[in-house]
Amino acid sequence: MTPRIRRLGPLNATIHHDLGRADTPARAALVAASIGGQAEQALLGHTDFHHRADTLAAYSHDEDEAQLIILCDEVAFLHVFLPRRDKVHTVHVQATVLPDRDPLPLLDALYPAFQDLCRQERRTAVTWWEYSRQEEPTLTAATGSGAVEATPVTDRLQERGFVLDQVEVTNTLQLPVTVGEGDVDKRYELVTWTGETPEHLLDGMADLRARMTTDAPNGSREAEEAAWDATRIRREEEVARSARRTRLWAVALGPEGEPVGYTMLESPDGQPEVAHQMDTLVRCEDRGHGLGLALKRANLTHLQELRPQARRLHTWNAGENRWMLDINRTLGFTPTSALGAWQRTLTAAAQP
Repeated sequence: MTPRIRRLGPLNATIHHDLGRADTPARAALVAASIGGQAEQALLGHTDFHHRADTLAAYSHDEDEAQLIILCDEVAFLHVFLPRRDKVHTVHVQATVLPDRDPLPLLDALYPAFQDLCRQERRTAVTWWEYSRQEEPTLTAATGSGAVEATPVTDRLQERGFVLDQVEVTNTLQLPVTVGEGDVDKRYELVTWTGETPEHLLDGMADLRARMTTDAPNGSREAEEAAWDATRIRREEEVARSARRTRLWAVALGPEGEPVGYTMLESPDGQPEVAHQMDTLVRCEDRGHGLGLALKRANLTHLQELRPQARRLHTWNAGENRWMLDINRTLGFTPTSALGAWQRTLTAAAQP
């Protein structure tokens, strides 16, 4: 086992709000991307999840969910997500440390800066995301579904009052695959596109995107419907373009031509061998007709036609979301890691 480096002396944490632009990332974005790639390779055996510098830079200018970096001596960082239009009392954060460094003193150095940020932004609900391998999951989520490994970092989170609220199972599909055919109720039509949402479907898609924020399992975290409209969809599409991430959509249309379900895949342009399965939703009133599986099959075919070089498709599902997990098993996905959602609810007077 490689010994971990523990620095003696003070550690410096700095907050970086502006991470540059996709074509000219700031140094903080470049450093964070390098740390992220090394840490992920050591933990999970690949670099498919970490954000590249151009992506970090682009998303630091997102008007709906600002993203920033708290960097510690160029060996560790916190990636912070601040919703700006919905759930503005919440904050999401993920910590990353170089694999040869002792994480605890670095996280302890980063935490005060994160505390100050929460106070300044008036955030009272923190979700801390922490990846885990599959080998020895011993900590079970409060939902009763899913577990993660106990580590010095999870011990420290519990010491700070965090509770493992929910576990998302990461499943991976090795590509290429043969996509089977399935029957779809004749009342529905499946359509696919890449990039921008067709103008005539904007309002219907905004309705589905709003539903996604409350219909997906959230553990004990508050489910507040987000305010989606055509303008917000266009803003999000522009940010994804600037972040150099291609989005592929499959949408089910109802008898009146209205969107009733959708699924979306995203693939980094600089890493075309990788794709990420993002949202999947079918309206409550249209469930029970096989649309979830049909949508995923349609978009999987779409992906392999558009990006024949794609070799891995990753997806994340709450451990209690049996419907979606069963669909993924049918398609050939297998569990590869877990992502713990550690929750701490705060009062304004007792922020982290």
